[in-house]
Amino acid sequence: MPTYRILLVEEQVESDCAEFKVAASTPRDGAKILVGAHARAREKSSNWVSLPDGQSARIEPDNLVRTRVYCVLLDDEGNEVEEIDLDIPASPAHPPS
Repeated sequence: MPTYRILLVEEQVESDCAEFKVAASTPRDGAKILVGAHARAREKSSNWVSLPDGQSARIEPDNLVRTRVYCVLLDDEGNEVEEIDLDIPASPAHPPS
C-alpha cells in the first residue's frame, strides 16, 4: 500500500463589520475608500479603521462564520501538489484509496 504526505488543513472564516457613511461618486469608489482605510489600519497592526472625516470603528473579527477542513497532497520535498476536497468525487486519475 502506498504512503502519501498529506497536509491536514483547518480553515476558519471569522467576520465583523462596521457601517460608515462615505462620500464618493459611486458605491464601488466608496468601497475602495473603506478597503484602503482598512489596509492602512492593518499596516499599523491596528483594528481601528479611520476615515479622514473622523469616522472610525473597530473591526475585530470574532464571529465564526464557517470552518472548512480539507487536505493537501504534498510531494517528497513538501511542496503542495493538489488540494484533496472529499466533498468532490475523485477523478479517474486519482481513484479513492
